Amino acid sequence: MQLIDPAKLTDEQLMQWFDSLDLDNDGMLNATELQRALAVGNLHFSLVTVAHMIRIQNHGSSNAISCTEFGRLHDFLTGMQHSFIFFGRSHPGQLHRSEAVEALQHAGFQLDEMAFATLFTTFDPECTSWLSIAEYIAMTLFLQSASATFEAFDQQKRGTVTFNFNQWIYASANVV
Repeated sequence: MQLIDPAKLTDEQLMQWFDSLDLDNDGMLNATELQRALAVGNLHFSLVTVAHMIRIQNHGSSNAISCTEFGRLHDFLTGMQHSFIFFGRSHPGQLHRSEAVEALQHAGFQLDEMAFATLFTTFDPECTSWLSIAEYIAMTLFLQSASATFEAFDQQKRGTVTFNFNQWIYASANVV
């Protein structure tokens, strides 16, 4: 899945691309089909992460994405790829911890140092202080889901929420 600039991709090209990936011809891409397509573009994600991408695009209505949802996912992935390249100035192909802070702030995520350190360590399991493109994308997916889930519980927009245990489990399951 070589990412193409969304501005250069016509609707017809997107549909043809989607159809070539839809191996079972059901008009939807399931997690396995999408994972295979991403791997062709050298983006290697676990099935859990690919399923997370699908849930973000279709808001949990099914375990697969339509051509329109695939287009939105492509736009997101292209944007993340551009961000990764722009902020990853010091070492091509990797994003340093300090660069990741800048990239996330540019994307609108304002995290305190403790939250960022915990987040970064989660997506840098070998503690190298560097992220690959796939790790960076997985981290931004997590933050998108965490933000959406938090906002759903913060209906009065106060910046704080209170959970009972069942709500905590529900919220936690929605961000992975």
